[in-house]
Amino acid sequence: MTKFEDILKCIIVDDLKLVSLDILDDMIENIGSTDPILRDKLIYTAFGTLIIKDHLNKQQLEYILKKLLENELLVKNIEQSSSDFVFTRSFTSLVYAAILEYDSSKQVVDEDLVRKVIDTTHDYMTRENDLRGHVARKGWAHAVAHGADLLDSVIKHPLATEHDARKVLQHIARFITIANGYQDDEEERLSYSFVTLTKHQLQETEITNWLLELHQFLVYKEAKADGALQPYYANLAFKNFLKSTYFLLEKEAIQKDLKETIKQLVLKLLY
Repeated sequence: MTKFEDILKCIIVDDLKLVSLDILDDMIENIGSTDPILRDKLIYTAFGTLIIKDHLNKQQLEYILKKLLENELLVKNIEQSSSDFVFTRSFTSLVYAAILEYDSSKQVVDEDLVRKVIDTTHDYMTRENDLRGHVARKGWAHAVAHGADLLDSVIKHPLATEHDARKVLQHIARFITIANGYQDDEEERLSYSFVTLTKHQLQETEITNWLLELHQFLVYKEAKADGALQPYYANLAFKNFLKSTYFLLEKEAIQKDLKETIKQLVLKLLY
């Protein structure tokens, strides 16, 4: 076990509350390691512990965000298909999400910096095409699920606008439309961000119209598929997304009319 790993374990068990910029640099440098233990269980968990337990001050939080932005880690080698850089992008998403979630209530991070993170998120979510969930020997890539977590945090932040909310709808629609056989609960993670969105910014009628239009588009796409399977997988993803959304709304006892619309759409999609 390396000294770096020992430090991360001390952070996670709360034995180390004050961290240097050198340690943060090492965590950022290895944020996309292909070692699933180092990346997921140690680095990401250590970031989460430091953020949730209030061990990072304003300067440290802003330092992390600035480093991630300056190095463009959220879009790192995004043009490369099915490369290991997906781990860098995906786990950068989670760190952004954790800081935005924290800042939603604390509002300590510079507003311009938060805005840059939100804008970078929109850019990333229009470009990510790596739809893999779990990767053998390397662990969770899960760019779609982690991206959905980031969208959830964006929507919750007080600086998010109606324009941001509409962009989030576009991102959700995109990942449903390009689905090619999700198998690691990606649709449910998208549902969480969608349900969060129903509580902020947009009127229920606009959200309902978005759902109906997406349904019509996917039905048309499958009708024109000429034997291609991808449109079938897109419709399947939409159906799974709707089911998850319905029960999340039911769990929170909110958006009764929207829930009924979703119920009727699912009934139409049942074979």
